[in-house]
Formats: sequence, structure tokens, C-alpha cells
Amino acid sequence: MSETEYLMKGMDPPSVDVPGKDVPTSKLDPSALKALGYNLKHLFDQYRSDRYIQELRWLRNLRQYLGYYDPEVEKELSPERSRAYPKMTRVKVISMLAHIMDLMFPSDDKNWTINARPSPDMTVEDVKQALADAQARDEAQGVKNETDLDYVMAAIQELADKRARELTTEIEDQLQELGGDQSYDYVALVQEVLLSGILYGLGLLKGPYARPVKTTEWSLDQNGQPVAKTRTAYMPHFEFLTIWEFYPDLAAKRLEESDGYFTRRVMARNQVRELADREEFFGDIIKTYLANHEIGNYRPQEFETELRSMGVKMNVNETKIETTKYEIIIWHGKVDGNELTRAGVEVPPDKRADQIEAEIWMLDGYVIKAMINPWVELGVDVRTIHAFIFDKDDTAPIGFGLPNILRDTQMSISAATRMMLDNASVICGPMLEMNTALLVANQDLTSFGAYKTFYRDDEGPTSQWPAVRELNVDGHLPELENIIELFLRISDIETFSTALTGGDTTGMPTEAMRNAAGASMLMSKASLPFKQIIRNFDRFTMSVIQSLVQFNRQFNPKKAPASEYDVIARGATSLIAKEVRGMQMDTLAQTLTPEDEIYIDRQKLLKARIRVRDLDEVLVSDQELKRRLQSKQQSDSQAAQSQQAWLESQIRLALAGAFKDITQAQKNQAGADATFVEAALHTLEGGLKEPQQAPAPAAQPPAPVPDQGAGGLPPNPAASGIPGM
Repeated sequence: MSETEYLMKGMDPPSVDVPGKDVPTSKLDPSALKALGYNLKHLFDQYRSDRYIQELRWLRNLRQYLGYYDPEVEKELSPERSRAYPKMTRVKVISMLAHIMDLMFPSDDKNWTINARPSPDMTVEDVKQALADAQARDEAQGVKNETDLDYVMAAIQELADKRARELTTEIEDQLQELGGDQSYDYVALVQEVLLSGILYGLGLLKGPYARPVKTTEWSLDQNGQPVAKTRTAYMPHFEFLTIWEFYPDLAAKRLEESDGYFTRRVMARNQVRELADREEFFGDIIKTYLANHEIGNYRPQEFETELRSMGVKMNVNETKIETTKYEIIIWHGKVDGNELTRAGVEVPPDKRADQIEAEIWMLDGYVIKAMINPWVELGVDVRTIHAFIFDKDDTAPIGFGLPNILRDTQMSISAATRMMLDNASVICGPMLEMNTALLVANQDLTSFGAYKTFYRDDEGPTSQWPAVRELNVDGHLPELENIIELFLRISDIETFSTALTGGDTTGMPTEAMRNAAGASMLMSKASLPFKQIIRNFDRFTMSVIQSLVQFNRQFNPKKAPASEYDVIARGATSLIAKEVRGMQMDTLAQTLTPEDEIYIDRQKLLKARIRVRDLDEVLVSDQELKRRLQSKQQSDSQAAQSQQAWLESQIRLALAGAFKDITQAQKNQAGADATFVEAALHTLEGGLKEPQQAPAPAAQPPAPVPDQGAGGLPPNPAASGIPGM
């Protein structure tokens, strides 16, 4: 859906409330409006005049891409000669587009990332919540840290990183519908921008605009039942802007340094009339103009006539259609605050002396709309025009296209091809010399074909000469073919777009192609000259993503709360061979020491190793990962409890055996003591009765062997049965 269609639906981007709408509209100053329109119309005429040389260059590029000769070349070609035009430029442009798209939009990764750092705008509640989350994580891991300033700053950084990840996910979802529906996403828009940049030198994307959509949110009521609530949300909307509608300030060194730019639209009468019913347009001026101009003010520009001659409108009756169209010129840029005030725009008194970003619509020099840039009114610095410059031009801020680089080579190939075909058309058939004096009269001598017979009627000395003789002319076809091959090789050097970058490995060293790593590194080396182009595209990417960050900070504050976000484009790093990165990661994982493990996030390292091999499909979802982690924690907890119970049982068994051994030892000791006392008493009694003869000692029973017990403890030395031990 085009921007014009959005305007027709009343969704002037961005759809935000503008201060001053609830108060009576200021009375317009007709003379001030007339002066504003005159000044901007004069400025537009200057911009259009300055752009004329660029238009001629763009037209030549387009003819070269489509395979049409320029008018000055066409008039020099003879009607009887070849007009062949090998479309080598088209092949190079499409090859360049495909190669950049493949590098910038891999299937498994994105070419940008968002980093965050703590912002002074963070609330005290945010800091407290970050600190509480960090302490909860430490408690769950059994780690105790001192709550000092470094600990608090680390907790805040973790909160900022979390917000950056959430914002990244939100922007990735928004990029799927930048064109208004899922069939026209960011990749499709960028492809148009890239093609325009490669072809003309400049590709443009406008936005973001705010596109209101109805969304449904679910919540639980007091009874725990789900309740649906519908609300209006704002989604970002971007549009591809063709260079033919863009009139920049070519006097500026860079587009970012210009005061503004014009865009040009062609509308039907009913579309212009619908603008009069909208609140932000000056309806009386539009109605008066339409009443006085039944025929539209649109007149085809010179470049439009050329475009139609190369397009589908070649046989259309232009007069009948174009006279019903109206040309509207729109200024996007700085306007004096006092001029805006006189034009009925609500400008704060302290800003009236400033140059303010505004949007001014003009119909044939009459101002039909004047408003401050809504982003400026919201106090948000958002770029609404994003440019991709293919090859910088020191003389203009809009760059060169690929056809400019290839023009001489393309013309040389075309000239050599025409010569080859012209020569081939001359020598492809036989050329004959006939002596009509030797031939029979009344024969057809104007044609030559199979089974044709020529009759002679001569006698005498002339009979020895042939009446029909073939003439041979050298067409120099091999030489011309070599010239074409030479310029094709030159085109590879000029554009960096060789057969290798296009995927053709014919003629490449076979040794390097024996494995995937060697092939990938060879392709990576072939991509190195693209780095400057990729860096130009990285600047475009950063501009777009940064505008989306600002958009979400304004319209989705929950998804993009206060933090300082840095957008980092990673296009140039994608030129590194994946296999090389994979081998580097594998080596890192194998050489990590236990001391290094505490510095590494194993989960991120694993994801990177899998992603570089394009195997993201083997990773489980976040929900499944969470379930598996919980299951593993439960299994580990149960295993730890079982191990603890087993150890406790073994300790109890060992203690029981030890106590049993001690008891037996004490029992043996008591028995030994009793035997010894008994023997001593017996000796004393015998000595008193028969002192001359000592009785023989009574035989002592063997001491019982003490039980070793389940604990495996050594026997008590006191239980050995030896007296006195």
C-alpha cells in the first residue's frame, strides 16, 4: 500500500496528537501563505534545475540496464546494420544485488545488533528491581557477594542488556511487516532500495510512520478467568521512495547536511478533493483552486517522457490522461518559525526565531498544508529518510551507480558484437563473380541455391575461364570474439563481480575446492572488494534500526524503556568465511581451561558454534530448554539426595560396627582381668599352705577372636587376652 493510500485513509504518519488541535485554529495570513508558497516554489525550481544533469545520467543508466542505445548513438547506426546490445550490465547489476542480499540477509542471522548501557533516565524503581534480581540470582546459585558500587552497576548493566534483548526481539517482529503486511517485509523493501542504489547510485527508504492497528491483550480477572481487551497499538511503516520523486539539495556535501528536500506527487482530481476534507489541510484553498482549474496542472517532465518510451506506457494516449492529474510538491525541511506562525501553525513563542523541521504541501505554488514535523513536536530526533549510496561521488551527494562504472566497457562490447554480426552477415553466404558474356541469356542470375544450374555458351579462348567464381572475404570473427572476451574480463575487474562471486567455480584451483572450508575461504576472499559497498549499506542499516529504536521508545515504552541503545551493523563481518569462524570457535572450546570457564558463557558459545554451521534447527525452543533445565535440576537434586542417604547409611553401619567392637573388647578385657585375679589368689593360697612347692598354673582358655564388625575397624589391643596389656 502506497503512502498516498495511507494519506487517503486519514493516517498521516506518524499518527500522533499535535498540540493545538483542541484550540481554535489561528486565522491565516493570505499574504504570508502566498510568500511562503512563492519562496518554496522558487526553491523547488532551483532543485529541479540542479537535478537535470543527474536525470540524464539516471536515464543513461536505465537504458544501459535495459539494453537500449542512447539517442545520440542510435541516430548514428545505419538501418541496414546490426543493433545488437548484449545486456552485460543487467547481468552485473543482478549479480551484485544477489550477492549483497546473500551477504546481508543470511538465513540464520541478522546483520545488526543492539547494545545497551545504563542511562541516567533510569528510575530508582528500575535500579532497585535490577539489584533485587541480581541478589535473587546469587541466592539461587549459593553465591554471596558484597553489595558495593561495582555490584550495583553490574546489576544495572544486566538490566540494560535484558532490555536490549527484548527490544531486539520486538524490532525483529516489526521488520516482518514494515510494508503494511507480511508479504512486504523489510527484506523486500531493502531489495528495492539496493536495486535503486546499484542502478542509479542512490536508494531511499522513508519512515518510520505510525500505522495504527488493533491488538488484543489477555489478562486474568479477579476470579482467575482470561479476559480479552482490545487496544490500539502503533506499528512502524516504511516506504520505498523512487529517485524520480526525490529532489535533494545537490549543493550540500552530504544529504544529512542539507536543509531539506522536496518530493513530488501526481494525484487524480478526486484524491486532491479528499484532501480538502482533512483537518490538517486548508480546505478552502483546495476547493477554490479546483473550482478554477478543471484541467490539472500536471505536465510530464522530460524524464517521464523518456521513461514511458522504455516502459509499458509507450502506446498510451498521454494527453487525455495527464490533463486530469494534479502535481503536488511537498517540502520536508527547515522553515522559519515566524513563517510557520503566519501560516497558522502553533509555534511556541521561544521557537519562532528558530529554523524548525516542517512539512509544507503546495498545489501549483499555493500552500495547502503546513505543519511541524510530528517527531519534532514529540521531542524525538528521528531520521525519516534513509539513503544507501552505492559509490560516493565527490561532485554530488547522491553517488554513482554500477552502470556508470561499466559504461565504456559495455559500449565496447556492444560495438564489437555489432561488428561481428555485420561481418558474419556478409560472409555467411557465398559471394559470386559472374561473367554474363559467357552465360546463356534468359537465366535467373539474381539468386543462388541448391541444385541451381548455370548454362554457358562460349567458345574459343574464354572457354578456359569459369563463368561463376566464388569470392572469399575475411570477417575477422576470431579477433572480434577475443575483443569481447577481453572487455568481459575488464568488466569483472571493474565491478568485483566475477564468476566466482556468482558461484561459478569453473577454472578455479581444484585443491582449494576439495573441502567446504577451502571453498568457503576462497569465496570469502573473492568477497573482500565488496567491503566498501557493504560499509555503505551498514550506514543505511544503522539509520533504519536507530529510527525504529526511537519509534519504540515513543510508542512502546514498555518494550523500549529508558536506556542508551547503540545500533551496531555487522555487514562487513559477514564476509568472513563461516568455516573459518567455526574452526576458531571449536579451537576455543577445546583450549579453555577450568580457570577460563568462569569467564565464558557456555550457552552462547554453543549457540554460536551451531549457528555458524547453519544448524539452528537442532536447537530446542526456549520453552523446551526451560523444561529440560527444570527436569535436570530435579534429577540432580534427587541424585544428590540419594547419594546423601547412602553415605549416611554407610556411616551409621560403620559406627554400629565400631560400637560392637568396643563392647566386645571391653567384655574380653573384663574376662581377662577376672582370670588373672583368680590365678593370683590361687597362688597366694597355695603358697601359704605348701611354701616348698609351687602349684602348676591352671590352663587358661584361649581368648575369643574379636568380631571385625561391618565398619572394618581394627580390634581393640585390650582384647588380645594378654594380661597387663
